[in-house]
Amino acid sequence: QQQFIQSDGNQGMGGGLSALHHIQSLQPTTRTSLQQAITTLTNQAHSERATDSSKGRIMLGICASNAPEALGGLKSWVAQLALPRGMLHGMDVDGVPIPVEELGSVYVKYSTGGAMTFREMRKSKRGFDALWRPGDALLEMYDGDFRGVYFSVELWDGVFRQ
Repeated sequence: QQQFIQSDGNQGMGGGLSALHHIQSLQPTTRTSLQQAITTLTNQAHSERATDSSKGRIMLGICASNAPEALGGLKSWVAQLALPRGMLHGMDVDGVPIPVEELGSVYVKYSTGGAMTFREMRKSKRGFDALWRPGDALLEMYDGDFRGVYFSVELWDGVFRQ
């Protein structure tokens, strides 16, 4: 991917457009291999989380041109990978909905992590603001040009995967 990004001039902020073009240029067999790798990692995360709820965290970052596109992507990934569903935060201000058309480009942060213990919450000194329940997502306005999904999984071995 890095060679592809350099060869097409590193388009967009941080190569966001180049990364999208790279994914779009992949052969169907390579895309299938990527899907299988994601499924394998997800299954391992599910297995770890079943034995210890603080393990096997999966995080998604969805960058989209608009909220409906982002939410469609979120629903698709959550359903396909059998991830927990939680609350969506960030589409209102003090309980008043923000009109979708006013949001423009958005970033959705999703995590299967969460369930901080009360001891951890007290230690963080953030109180209930620190709560992040499994399956919760946060939608924010986004001014970058990357479009797509970041997939990251934290497994017992501590190896960074994205």
